[in-house]
Amino acid sequence: MSFGIITHKSFVNSWECDENVHLNVQFYWKRFGQAAQIFQQAEGLTPQRWTNRHVRYHAELAMSANTMVRSASLANNKTIVHLLYGAGGDVLSATAVDDYSSTFEKTNSHVEAVPSAALPRSLKKEPLDIVDTNAILESHNGVRSHLSVIARNECDEDGVLLDENHISRFSDAAGHFWHHMGIDRAWMQDQNLGSVAVEMKATRHALPEADMITEIISWIDQVSEKTFSFRHQVQDRISGTVLYSGAVTALMMDMTERKAVVLPDGFRAKVSGN
Repeated sequence: MSFGIITHKSFVNSWECDENVHLNVQFYWKRFGQAAQIFQQAEGLTPQRWTNRHVRYHAELAMSANTMVRSASLANNKTIVHLLYGAGGDVLSATAVDDYSSTFEKTNSHVEAVPSAALPRSLKKEPLDIVDTNAILESHNGVRSHLSVIARNECDEDGVLLDENHISRFSDAAGHFWHHMGIDRAWMQDQNLGSVAVEMKATRHALPEADMITEIISWIDQVSEKTFSFRHQVQDRISGTVLYSGAVTALMMDMTERKAVVLPDGFRAKVSGN
């Protein structure tokens, strides 16, 4: 039996692709955000915003690929699960698990458990906690990686930052974060390597709204043989309010073979500070 109901259909445009010519992570989140809205409308639910979203990436989506999202709620009536497919609707590309703060009405499209492909793997299931970033900056383990104003055209009709623009800030912060870690794109190109996110999550603590000046503090969380995880915390620069937290697990990929590789010793030394 097919999972849930179809909540989104689209196409990978060239302007949605990154330097690897594959769909950028922010546009996965755009599709999940719209799928959540469509699911709530289709099931007659009172509209809510997610408080915690956990995403896993399973297969790259190249330019010109068709995309389709299927969605269902969990029996707890506080969670919606999305499965994003590419190709002809039979290749799973990504999954998202959205948690909500309030219980909603029972839906016609529900499942008893989260599919195994959508379960957390390298990142914990629980919402991300607010961290004392002053201590991280003082220890030089982290960096202010992004500073910008939330523009009105980045927001929905209520003036709240759209899902994809939560994540676009992480992408825009990445270069400054790598530079802080002593790594740059030239080094990666010399090694014929690219970085690819395989798991990501975000926890909202307050609503990011139009005209806010925001800053991101980023730091390495953990390093393993083939993957590394890092954190972002997005704050209102004026009030100091923490708006949302993010966690990303990424790997290094051989750009010729398009396969994950063991993290080079030089890279491991840089990110671990050894």
